[in-house]
Order: sequence, then C-alpha cells, then structure tokens
Amino acid sequence: MWNRKKKRKKSEAAGDMKEMVRQLKRSKKGLGREELEEIVTGACEQLGDLNRQIVFAQQEYEAVTAYLTDMQKIDRMEGKTRQEINDAARNIINLNRERNHFQNNGTRINAEQYWIMERYEKEIPKELDHIYEQEQYRSLVESDLRQLEGERGVILYEKEQAEDKKSVLQKIAIATISLVVLLFLTLLFVGNITETNMTLPLLMTTALAVIVAVYIVLTASKCDHTIKASEYRMNRVIQLVNKVKIKLVNCAGSLDYIYEKYQVESYQELQWLWERYVKTRDEERRYRKSAELLSHNQEQLVQLLKKEELADPDIWIYQLDALLDEKEMVEIRHHLNTRRQKIRERLEFNQKQEEQCTAELLALRDSQPAYRDLIERILGEYGIARN
Repeated sequence: MWNRKKKRKKSEAAGDMKEMVRQLKRSKKGLGREELEEIVTGACEQLGDLNRQIVFAQQEYEAVTAYLTDMQKIDRMEGKTRQEINDAARNIINLNRERNHFQNNGTRINAEQYWIMERYEKEIPKELDHIYEQEQYRSLVESDLRQLEGERGVILYEKEQAEDKKSVLQKIAIATISLVVLLFLTLLFVGNITETNMTLPLLMTTALAVIVAVYIVLTASKCDHTIKASEYRMNRVIQLVNKVKIKLVNCAGSLDYIYEKYQVESYQELQWLWERYVKTRDEERRYRKSAELLSHNQEQLVQLLKKEELADPDIWIYQLDALLDEKEMVEIRHHLNTRRQKIRERLEFNQKQEEQCTAELLALRDSQPAYRDLIERILGEYGIARN
C-alpha cells in the first residue's frame, strides 16, 4: 500500500506570512526611494505568484467537487439502469483480467498503479519534466534558505560580539577614570607631603588617560558601526528569507499535490512507474485479442453514465470495482475528500496571503505620501487594485 507523505505544518507557513507582513509594516518608517521600490516590487511579484496558485487551486477544486457529485448520482441509481451499469462493469473487469494475463510477464507495478498511469497517460511525459524541474527548484530554494539562515547566524554573532565588546569598553572606561582620579589624588598628596615637583608624573598620567580614552572612543565607535551595519544586513536577510520561504511553501504544496495525484513520493518513483507502464502497455497491445469487445463494453458503460448526466463518465472505466463494491466507493470518496481538503487549505492559505499582502501594500502607499506616485505606478504595472 502506497504511503502518503505527511502533511506539512501550516504553522510554519503562517509564520512566514507574518514575517512578510511585518517587513511591509517596517517599510513605513522612512525608507529611501530605491529600498521602498524594491520592497513594493518584491511584494507585487509575490502577489502574482499567489494569484496563479489561487486560479490553479480553484480549477482543481471544481474538478474534484464535480467528481464527488458524480459519485452521489451513482449512489442514487437503481433498477434497470443500475443493473446495466453493473453488467457492463463486470464484463469490462473480466476482459481486463484476460488482458492482465499478458501483462504479468515480468512487470512489477500493481493494477492500481497501472490504472493511474493509463488514466494520465497523455499528461505524464510532460508532468515528468515539470516534477523534475520543481524538485530541482525546491532543492535550490532549500539550499538558498540554508545559506540565508547561516548568514543570519553570522550576522547575529557579529552583532552580539560588538555589543559585548562595547559593554567591556564601558567597564574599562569607568575603571580608567577611577584609576586616573586615584593617581592624581595620590600624586598630589605625595607632592604636598614631600614638597616634590609632581608635574612630570601628572603629565604622564594625563597622557596615559588620553591614550586610553582615544582607544575607547575609537573602538566604541567601531562597535556602534558594526551594530548598525548588522541590523541593516539582518533586515535584508529577513526579507530574503521571507521571499524564499514563500516560494518553498508554494513549491512544496504543488509537489505534494502531484505526489498525491499519482500516488508516488518522488520524481524517480514516477519515472520508474512510467517506464514499467510503457513496457507493460506495449506487451499488452501485442496480445490484446478482445479489444473490440472491451471497447464496446466501455462505450456502453460511458453512454449509460452519460444518460445520468455525469460530469466525467469516462473516469469510471478506470474505477470499475467502485461501481460494484461499496467499500471501494467509500475508499475513493475518502481519497477525493483528502485531495479536496488539501486544495481548500492551499487555496485559503494563498487567499489569506493575498489579502494581507494587498492590504499592507495599500497601507504602505497611504503612509508614504512622498512616494505615493511611485507606489501607484508599481501597483498599476502588476494590476493590483488601488482603491
């Protein structure tokens, strides 16, 4: 039995969205024109990706819903019509068993995998290239994310080191001041008692204090510069991490759906199944003796289902057991509900992202009157509502 991949946690995706929203909110605090343009353009590009994901998910959701509706119609069928459908299904199953006699010559894919390959036979060659590209892209994005996380750790370490060093300098400054004051008092006291000229020791003490003060000021200034630079770099890294994580979530969601559709776990597994299917199919074609009768029964079944106004009657040719066995029908319904739930979750997630990102873009526009024309122009280029 095929093992489904575990559902990815939506809490991580929601966290990524919050980070992106916070980044847009931080953009309201007096950024320069170039930085603002980069942030707005990046957000608009993400909105474009989200919109494409939403359209695709809506189409898939409608298709699965129509499929479930067809199942309800089949469940309500009875009498002569249902008997004719069952007879046609049994005939097709028997003819397929004869055909399978020739297919079991060294093939290692089971009947369920074979029907999946046959059902999506026209799509799989293109889909293989798409899955390979998506898996390569996912690996690349994950690699970029690891690098960015590593860079964020380095920046945080540098900032903490600078802050610690600045704290030490403050302690040194206090200690130096205390020491200089103590030395001055001591020298003055000794000079008064011994009536010795303490000008030279006092000057040397002053020179030492000046040298230490200059070192502390210069080093502290360098630490401040390092801290400010680290904060700027950290903001840039956070922005890039947010973009990369959004891409990773969408890419992973797309791959999860494809894996669910073909009941595989990777490109390699689908490629192997496809190669075995092609070999099996070619062998089967050489030995098929009952093709005309099989075609007749399949056509009869489709016509019977068409009369019942099913949206996709052809699909039941590949799910004959479900027409005859209620348990199989329940299994398919559960599988479809799982697919639809995944599509709904992905759709709702992307719609929420789109709404939040659009709202923050419009709020950013309203909070930056000096750059309103710039933001309006970018929004217009990406076709985003500007009301």
